[in-house]
Amino acid sequence: MHIVHTEADGGKGGQPLRIINESLGMIQRGHQVTLLCPESAPLHAMAQQAGLTVVTMPLKRKNVPNLLMLRRWLQANRDTIDVINSHNSADTWLVALANLTLSRPVPLVRTRHASGLPRNNASSRWLFRRACAHIVTTGEALRHQMVAIGVPLEQTTSVPSGVDTGRFHPADKTAARAHCGLSQEDFWLGVVSHLRPNKGHGVLLEALAQIDNPAVKLAIVGEGPHRAALEQDIVRLGLQERVVMAGHQADPERWFPAFDIALSPSHDMEGVPQGVLQSLATRITTIATDAGGTGDAVIDGKTGLLVAQRDVTALREAIITLVNDAALREQLAQQGYDYLREHLTRECMLAAMEKVFSDAIQRNTSR
Repeated sequence: MHIVHTEADGGKGGQPLRIINESLGMIQRGHQVTLLCPESAPLHAMAQQAGLTVVTMPLKRKNVPNLLMLRRWLQANRDTIDVINSHNSADTWLVALANLTLSRPVPLVRTRHASGLPRNNASSRWLFRRACAHIVTTGEALRHQMVAIGVPLEQTTSVPSGVDTGRFHPADKTAARAHCGLSQEDFWLGVVSHLRPNKGHGVLLEALAQIDNPAVKLAIVGEGPHRAALEQDIVRLGLQERVVMAGHQADPERWFPAFDIALSPSHDMEGVPQGVLQSLATRITTIATDAGGTGDAVIDGKTGLLVAQRDVTALREAIITLVNDAALREQLAQQGYDYLREHLTRECMLAAMEKVFSDAIQRNTSR
């Protein structure tokens, strides 16, 4: 099948990574994939670097010129397109409206990556219930949000962003620390994510400052607009000797094995954070907040520890518990790894999405 992805602008986080990871996997399975997005979207350059077919398309605004340009492209390529997968509000609306004017509408699957509640009004209900053939969410909790605006549960599927276990896998801790420049003798916490306020790095720094053990240190991997504020927090809390700001790293798979505990302290509108899946795949003990669909991967006491969002005390206590209990760390790391291998791999994601697309195409042809 020929799958067309559209994205208005999904930032630099997990959304474009999911689209690229899924697209490369579908190509390996024998499908054709084309991406439509504005040149200003980070996905545009990232997808080109990954070797994917990218068509520059102004999808960031819902206006008549953008609608007409998209419609012309769809009309010219309709005979070769089987399904469209949209990823943001603006591009979903543009595809839905263009479909109204085509003699043969293209089945539209909408993937919702964030946990923000959709608007419950007549236009949104039409968009999700009628214009979209199916709704994919990246977590089970997000799926049930759609029921609140009248989307039948059977019209939705939760498909977490599966991790590539060929890339993220257990590795030697000593070698990883040598590669990352982290001390061998200390106890290392690690967080890998874009540096945005809602990713919760500030909460984690507050928790670390309350742990009276200088051997417990933190590596923050990632870049973003919140870096300067975090650097100020590090100085304010007196953590200069205990926190490494590693910046963006092109090889996060070589950083996770260096950690004793990986953390996702987010209070963002998450699906299932990529960093959480990557830490589980690397067989690293994981602590995360209950943001969005994170609980689909981090099952408290089974695959990791799950704490409330923005709760410094709960986060501190979870860290201390695991610092002091090596047996529990080992148990959670193994159980998290086993659970991911069974439910949350890239192959699980590809198989589920392949079925969603095939079912949407079949329903469209049987009308």
